[in-house]
Amino acid sequence: MAGQVRRLRAPDPARAHGAWVYLGVSILAGVLSSARFDMFTALCGGTAFLGVFVGASSLARSPRPSWVRFALGAAIVAASAAGGVLSGADPRFLLYGTIAVFPAGAAAWFALRHGFQSAPALSFAVVSLVVAAPAALCAGGAPHSLGLLLLGLLAPFFAWRTWCTRKALRSESGWTREKLRALGSREAAIALCWTALAVVLVHLVARTAFG
Repeated sequence: MAGQVRRLRAPDPARAHGAWVYLGVSILAGVLSSARFDMFTALCGGTAFLGVFVGASSLARSPRPSWVRFALGAAIVAASAAGGVLSGADPRFLLYGTIAVFPAGAAAWFALRHGFQSAPALSFAVVSLVVAAPAALCAGGAPHSLGLLLLGLLAPFFAWRTWCTRKALRSESGWTREKLRALGSREAAIALCWTALAVVLVHLVARTAFG
């Protein structure tokens, strides 16, 4: 039992470069994919997920969570959700938070059994962040089918890149700050390139299917 508790002592997600990268590009993907719909309400949907991340990351600082950060996250969620709904966003975009619970729960389960730094735990944690993309897209007024398409394009790829990054970190030694920064920059560039391709594909499908 003590070993399981130690495995659950996760690092602060808000200090994880990769988490911010994948959350940021996911929100960006949702907003850019909604260009033919409503980009402002899409941005509101994306920033609502940002608030969830900020608030949830405060609880990772157990046994002394940051309640100030939690309050900030809750305020971001409330302001973004209210702004989106008042601007005409489809309120069903809030339901994507329910979808994010499943990969987040899987990440917690793998963290309990294999440690937070295990490949499945990290990959599922990233997938839970990527749900911000379809949430933003659908908040902008796009059909849910396009949101699911965007999720299908981003989530497996980002999970795979997370797996590859973990493997690279564990297969080599002597990592310096400069090497870690170079690795992070490379992965961020890869994520941006793939996101651009995904956005283009979503626009092509939207133009073909919806005119």
